[in-house]
Amino acid sequence: MLVLTFSASADISGRVVRVLDGDTVEILQASRERTRIRLAGIDAPEKNQPFGQRSRQFLTRLVAQRHVRISGDERDRYGRILGTVWLDGEDINAVMVRNGLAWAYRYRGKATEPQYAEPEAGARAVKSGLWADPAPVEPGLWRKMQKTPE
Repeated sequence: MLVLTFSASADISGRVVRVLDGDTVEILQASRERTRIRLAGIDAPEKNQPFGQRSRQFLTRLVAQRHVRISGDERDRYGRILGTVWLDGEDINAVMVRNGLAWAYRYRGKATEPQYAEPEAGARAVKSGLWADPAPVEPGLWRKMQKTPE
């Protein structure tokens, strides 16, 4: 009996042609299609938030103009693919968290991708990146604080 299994994830690959912020990139696939990728399971500071530019610059140094593979096929409300960015076999989402340039994304207090909780704890312990700030504010809360009352 032959049993075939298929991954629920559709991998795509391409060259990173734009880094929008610390958790969003745009790739150019071989088909010449540009695709926006939101790094799944992490949340980087907003561009105008403390460490936001540093996060974007770090991600740029890692992946700009490099050929990457993306695993994941869910989309967010903006149409971006939610995925893990892989460069030479390394999980770039984890690299961002491990270097203190993104949080492990949480829902109701729990990391949505448990594999990012430990690298975040390590970065916090050594006060790497945004953890050097005595009171860093998660991007979701920071966005709420920026909204002006109507």
